[in-house]
Amino acid sequence: MMLVAIIAVSLTAVAQSESFYNFTTTTIDGQLYPFAQLKGKKVLIVNVDVQNQLAPQYAILEELYSQYCDSSFVLIGFPTDDFDTQKITNQGYRLLDYDVTFPVMQKATVIGDTLSPVYQWLTEKKLNGKQNAPVTGNFQKFMIDENGEWVGVLPPEDSSFNLKILNWIQGGK
Repeated sequence: MMLVAIIAVSLTAVAQSESFYNFTTTTIDGQLYPFAQLKGKKVLIVNVDVQNQLAPQYAILEELYSQYCDSSFVLIGFPTDDFDTQKITNQGYRLLDYDVTFPVMQKATVIGDTLSPVYQWLTEKKLNGKQNAPVTGNFQKFMIDENGEWVGVLPPEDSSFNLKILNWIQGGK
């Protein structure tokens, strides 16, 4: 009986340490970006890349961000080269070509055995408490609610103006 209680307490401690708000990452320009500052906001996380056919999604992402950034919503881009043969560096990543104003972090690993910590949480049920959701390509979208709870994922091909995302931002789940 005592062993069961110890295991239950241990599992609770592990679950509590995996909060979305516990993460801190670094922006593309080297500034620390604690996710704790996102409490009370809906967050859309997108793994982005300039070197594939979905790069025109930048304009759509920027439009979505511009339209809703004043309503407790933030969009965060994580550059990755996991799906490309040409590798990028943080310095070589050219956001200026797309005129984005949403926060962009340093390059992340979104597939494989060395996932970035944020992407471990986004893609693994044991950490996010909801579902396994491996990244299948650039511009995959993850929705996190204002309480830091994993809400859903949309595949790369789905527009950022997908009804599921719009309804979620505007008050639905």
